[in-house]
Amino acid sequence: MANGGRKLLVGGRIRMWFGTVLALGIATLLLYFNIYEDPHWISQQRMKMEWFPAKSPNDIPSFRKRWNDSAVTENPAWKMTKPFFPVLKTTRPLLLQTTRRFSSVLETTKPFSPELQTTKPFSPVLKMTDPFSSVLKTTEPFSAEVYLQQLKFSLASESGRQYSVGDTLHIVISAKDTRNNIVTNIGDFFRASILTQVKGKAGSGAVGIITDHQNGTYTATFRLLWEGEVTIKIQLVHPRQAIDVIERTIRKYPFDLVMFRKFKNKIDTECNVDPAIFKKTSAVCNYSDPHAGAWWYCEKAANISCNTSGYYDELWQRDVNGGKLHGRHGGYKALKKSIFGSPSQLNVTKGPDPLANRSRCVQGLTTPQISGFYRNGVWNSLVCKNRHFSSQAGWQQCLKGKTLYLMGDSTIRQWWEHLVRILELKETLIPEAIHNTGPLLARDPVNNITLNHRTHGPPRRCHFTRTFHLKYVANIIDEMDGGPNDVVCITMWAHFTSYPVEVYRKRMEAVRAAIERLLHRSPGTLVVIKSANTCNGNNELIIGDWLAHKLDLIMREMFRGMNVVLVDAWEMTIAQHWHGDIIHPAQDIVVQELEFLCSFICPL
Repeated sequence: MANGGRKLLVGGRIRMWFGTVLALGIATLLLYFNIYEDPHWISQQRMKMEWFPAKSPNDIPSFRKRWNDSAVTENPAWKMTKPFFPVLKTTRPLLLQTTRRFSSVLETTKPFSPELQTTKPFSPVLKMTDPFSSVLKTTEPFSAEVYLQQLKFSLASESGRQYSVGDTLHIVISAKDTRNNIVTNIGDFFRASILTQVKGKAGSGAVGIITDHQNGTYTATFRLLWEGEVTIKIQLVHPRQAIDVIERTIRKYPFDLVMFRKFKNKIDTECNVDPAIFKKTSAVCNYSDPHAGAWWYCEKAANISCNTSGYYDELWQRDVNGGKLHGRHGGYKALKKSIFGSPSQLNVTKGPDPLANRSRCVQGLTTPQISGFYRNGVWNSLVCKNRHFSSQAGWQQCLKGKTLYLMGDSTIRQWWEHLVRILELKETLIPEAIHNTGPLLARDPVNNITLNHRTHGPPRRCHFTRTFHLKYVANIIDEMDGGPNDVVCITMWAHFTSYPVEVYRKRMEAVRAAIERLLHRSPGTLVVIKSANTCNGNNELIIGDWLAHKLDLIMREMFRGMNVVLVDAWEMTIAQHWHGDIIHPAQDIVVQELEFLCSFICPL
């Protein structure tokens, strides 16, 4: 009996020991698979600390010298005062992360709600696991389709009133639930316009100004600028919940952009505005230039100097987290759906001429909220007397003796292309330059007209470009002498949309400072800023109307009060309705942007 008891006791201990080991093994496996299912749970916590810290000052990006915390040896090339600007190549890009919410410059209605959770990547229906309680006071999960059906617009004043040219029209926009209660969705992104369609031709159109009253109601304000039948068009581009998803996705995933340098021996290295996204073991080349408001880092290729020249190219967006984000030409599309209301049309009678008493076009004029309108496809500025040309001779006479410097992205390269076409200029080929990024040069020796185009420095989505052809805009401006025959035109926005706003703001602050220096040493120089324009909205996570709009607000605030000209391409592309939204506007729109530019070069 004693022996049997001892055996039973020993066997029980063995079973207890075995059970404990088995339980620990199961727990380890569960923990492993949980992490494996969402590997970003760990990496995102680390990256949130390494990206822009929430308490860092706005005046300088708070990049830490993280590469010095590892076993990496600092490269002397990091200490250069101006970037050598090696050029980079990419094979596929990546969405950048930021922890910072919208800048106060944007004056958005409320901070984004971090509580919004989605069970799947964003879809137009936005089926949330929890209601968006801090904005939408409803017990049901938010649905963009349902909300769109609830939205209606109506006249703010008494119906039946007769409207005339010169009157102001107020339209109220709101959504009501089945109990006739107003759905208090705050911070939606609307687009408003009035238009008159002409079959087979370009019609008339103007934008409206949207006001968010912070209680679920919005007002669209229009100026009635032509007589006849006018149609009211209100579009919901994004509900606030969609904006939250876009912003949170950009903050969460380091997705766009990752760049590469390609050397002669075809070694590719990643580049970005924040070296934290690189491998900790990688040495880093610093091509930043604080003078130009630019921060740019590349992983150092083994046995190759940071000063080695190469190529700059774009990547396709890198697939992140099991394919939850999409490539550059795919991804989430903007809603951009019209909402219904009554009356949808008005008959406007004749009134005072809105174009009477316009001033001459000179630098420094204030751009009103509604800066112009189309009448039968022709843009009429409310800023000043704008020009229209009927012949090549008119363009030549206006631009005679002028040198134009067009700097920025491909939307200003369109200016260069159309002027070359209109003036029939001869292009001068520059060694190793490509058309997409330049530098480009064309001349008319008879009329002494010179056109220059150069792209801005990274970040940049472009084809293979030699690095020595890329320069930061602020540095280019500082190299100019300027003068009464020089016209400097700048636009920068399309390649900054998926980056934190701090990256864009610092770059534009440097450009503004360079313009101030240029105008101080050469006051007669004409400086022109072209705004962003509307996009096709095929991928709102990379570039879309919301992302472009918030940068455009920063740009306008940045140059407010300066002695420069604003070409309001944003309004000119929204007011027209005979072309679809596209990042590169149609020829007739671009030509009228150029005619407005020329209104300041050779004022009426």
